[in-house]
Amino acid sequence: MQNNTDELGKENISRLIYQYSLPATIGMVVAATYNIADTIFIGRLGSEAIAALSIAFPVQMFLAAIGVGVGVGAASLISRSLGAGDVRTAEKAIGQVISLALIFGLLVAVLSIFYLQPLLSLIGARGVVLGYAEDYTAAITTGSLFFFLILGMNNVVRAEGSPILSMQVMIGSSLLNIALDPIFIFALGLEVQGAAIATVLAKGLGAIVLLAHFISGRSNLTLCRQNLRLDWIIVKEIARIGLTSMLRLVAKNFSLAATNMVLAGYGHIPIAAMGLYFRLQSLIIMPVIGFSQGLLPIMGYNYGANKKERIRETVVKGFVISTAFITVLALVNFLIPTTLLSAFTSDPELLSLGSYALRIMILMFPLIGIQLIASVFFQAIGKAVPALILSLLREVMIFIPLLLVFSGYFGLDGVWITRPVTDLLAFIVTITMVASELRKQEIPLLRLGRKSKGKAA
Repeated sequence: MQNNTDELGKENISRLIYQYSLPATIGMVVAATYNIADTIFIGRLGSEAIAALSIAFPVQMFLAAIGVGVGVGAASLISRSLGAGDVRTAEKAIGQVISLALIFGLLVAVLSIFYLQPLLSLIGARGVVLGYAEDYTAAITTGSLFFFLILGMNNVVRAEGSPILSMQVMIGSSLLNIALDPIFIFALGLEVQGAAIATVLAKGLGAIVLLAHFISGRSNLTLCRQNLRLDWIIVKEIARIGLTSMLRLVAKNFSLAATNMVLAGYGHIPIAAMGLYFRLQSLIIMPVIGFSQGLLPIMGYNYGANKKERIRETVVKGFVISTAFITVLALVNFLIPTTLLSAFTSDPELLSLGSYALRIMILMFPLIGIQLIASVFFQAIGKAVPALILSLLREVMIFIPLLLVFSGYFGLDGVWITRPVTDLLAFIVTITMVASELRKQEIPLLRLGRKSKGKAA
């Protein structure tokens, strides 16, 4: 497999976006589809099982946050290092991703033995729902190493110039997960736990394929044994940038957990409705996350090479494409919510409440695309603080206070209203921060075709 990172600084931007972001987008679409398939299969077990997935979701996404955080931090470092011609640092970053995955995987598996049930109870699990949630989450945490490896290495593979392989692994892993679901859930009678086991096995196979890419020598970057030793300078840089992506997902988990705690007072049906909302939301958001991850190596390489006009063009096109994509899918969800939700459940009460809530919560979805691209922009150029602020802004800094206020004044409706109000306020702050940073970098966002001068900060 021949990799070519020099093209990131020379090739037409539109072509690069197609080459790097399309595979990442397709991979995320398929990954979101496996989440949907999981819920469809588990939905056959009843609304309590769907509620259990909603309870378990923050824990599962916390693991994903660690893997993505390490992967994006390493990918940003690799892209900037290759842009500056520093291959040695790029190769060191690969080894650190693997070592960190091993450490975190062991730590999570041990901690879950002692603290899993109290944690699930704290975030709203009761009775039958608690039993289902514990069965599912125990299997996921035991196999967390595979989550860390596949999510971390996927970003690394994309950054070193192999976006197609990254896509193939995401698709292969997700399709295998979907195929194994009915076998473990129904044929083997493992129910909710069977879905988790299928997920762990699928992620494990994907991780093996990604590791084989470097071990076999098909990559232009070499995986050396000595690079597996923790290098605290490299780890610190990975953490500095990757913390943004990790906290963005952790913040989402925190907001969902807080929402479930509020909804627990209304019974398991609102919790199940929120769980279905998050599944459908992932089908809209995850492709854009994949798209933005494909932009990261383009932005990072050109920032390292001090090619500002190419950065500007990538940002602008990223804004336009992501907004158009989210707008179309959000409109579909708004127009036919009951049809979409009926794929998961036939419970009339859940369908009625879920359709009503979904229409309210997606009202400001078209504004989210710019927020996602903006966060990746700051990561790509190595600006950790603004990227960190954007990661926490939507799900914690704005959402949590509004949730408490609105639910207190408007009850259950207040929970649903919190989402669109949060999206609008977060958008206003985001676009202000991006415009300010581009001015500092002397990159004219709206003056298309005019090349800027000066050295990147």
